[in-house]
Amino acid sequence: MQGMIGYLKGEVKLKTPEGVILLVNDVGYDIFLPTSEKSNLVIGQERELFIYTHVREDVLSLYGFTDYQSLEFFKMLLTVSGIGPKVALAIISSSSIEKLQQSISNGDPTLLSTVSGVGKKTAEKAVVELKGKLGFVGHNGKIFEGGDTEEIYSCLSGLGFKREEITEGIRKLPETVTSVDDKIKELIKTIGRNNK
Repeated sequence: MQGMIGYLKGEVKLKTPEGVILLVNDVGYDIFLPTSEKSNLVIGQERELFIYTHVREDVLSLYGFTDYQSLEFFKMLLTVSGIGPKVALAIISSSSIEKLQQSISNGDPTLLSTVSGVGKKTAEKAVVELKGKLGFVGHNGKIFEGGDTEEIYSCLSGLGFKREEITEGIRKLPETVTSVDDKIKELIKTIGRNNK
């Protein structure tokens, strides 16, 4: 749904059991937050939050995050059937985004299945559905985006490289290599050397 609240900046007026009330231009917004982010907010402090607006029948709920990466991950979790906003928030509250993304990228549902409200089947489904969208985690914990990754796989597979060696090559890419073209050139060199 377009036109919903996506960002708010204001004073932390009050902490609630599930989040905060953020005062913006004399209007108090009741916002759900992950527990780790809530604990970092101080009453009276001005903060900015990236917002997901959830509308269901006669209920409008706001979910807030202090960084955009967390909001994007939250929205990605919502694409899995069986995971609603409350469960997605519980998942993000359970561990760091990096650890959660790493376990999904590695195809391991164990971390997700420990979260209250996430059954074993839902955790396994989430891992299967989100693994491709996330890309995967490199050796330094850096997430490689799914879109870039698929383009790289497609190009290098066409040149005859195996998926496993492409994956291994991407994991070892230096952080300084950022564009898709540069990644492909670097991989052709490194994988080519390994095959000699």
